[in-house]
Amino acid sequence: MSTESPLPPTAATLSRPSRIRCLVHISLFAIALAGLGILEGSSTSADAVHPQPLPSSADQFVNEVLPHEVEAQLQDHTLWTYLERKQVDGVWKLFHVYQTQEGQIDRLVEVNGQRLTPAQLEDEDQRIQRLISRPSQVRQRQKREHDDGVQAQNLLRMFPAAFRFQYDGAQGSLVRLRFTPNPQFQPTDHTTQVFHHMEGTMLLDPEQKRLAAINGTLTSEVKFFAGLLGHLDKGGTFAVTQQEVSPHLWEVTVMHVHMRGKALFFKTIDAQEDETYSDFQPVPSDTTLHQAAELLKQAPIDLPPVRAKTQARVKN
Repeated sequence: MSTESPLPPTAATLSRPSRIRCLVHISLFAIALAGLGILEGSSTSADAVHPQPLPSSADQFVNEVLPHEVEAQLQDHTLWTYLERKQVDGVWKLFHVYQTQEGQIDRLVEVNGQRLTPAQLEDEDQRIQRLISRPSQVRQRQKREHDDGVQAQNLLRMFPAAFRFQYDGAQGSLVRLRFTPNPQFQPTDHTTQVFHHMEGTMLLDPEQKRLAAINGTLTSEVKFFAGLLGHLDKGGTFAVTQQEVSPHLWEVTVMHVHMRGKALFFKTIDAQEDETYSDFQPVPSDTTLHQAAELLKQAPIDLPPVRAKTQARVKN
């Protein structure tokens, strides 16, 4: 009998696509900006009318929204099945994903727009069976993603202190802001050191008090211990899309991370992530990994094309 401790109830909600993987343990983009987004589509003029007057200070507005964003993430225990399309070593792959309280599993169904053959799907099903026969591996992955999610939320709490904010108009019902480093902010570790080298824009939803959009750019090279532990190159960018996929439930639908640099012992950092998530459907909370595996196997092969339901584009 396994003696491993179960993960806390929030573990499954933290191991969702909004929890971005840690890259060589020094990449801010991979963990600090989880759950945030850049919404694409049409925009409106900066004089759009909002249902409630905004605080005169953009800093105050951010201080009202971001704590609510973190709390909303903590309270959201919804499980989903969805489609994930991502680029892996130059190859576009489409996965059908199921989340459960025990962890999440995925089934590859398409490569570069071509559906897998029956033989390839059989190989996938065998891979999934091998995975769920070793639940400790699923739990280890879930724990890593849970820990990344916790760190992401801690960094998000620091965001208002790390930057200065200015109103920059509106896009539909969303408020656009620009952020620049706060020179008085004191980094606490390598990750927060990146805050001094980053600027960008964000969209906030004033009605639901959610951080609806953010993108950013490294405006200068980031050196860790004067470059001895590595560096991140100037010009690195991120853009992550979050939207309301069900009333008052928000999930990431698009993620782009493009960053280069060097880590310890001259290991190259080459974070080129392009991913989309779509077709979210809720999963009962009592679904097991074995049930999820059967549901993935029985899902129709003619899955709809991945499409990120988008609303507005952040303008730089």
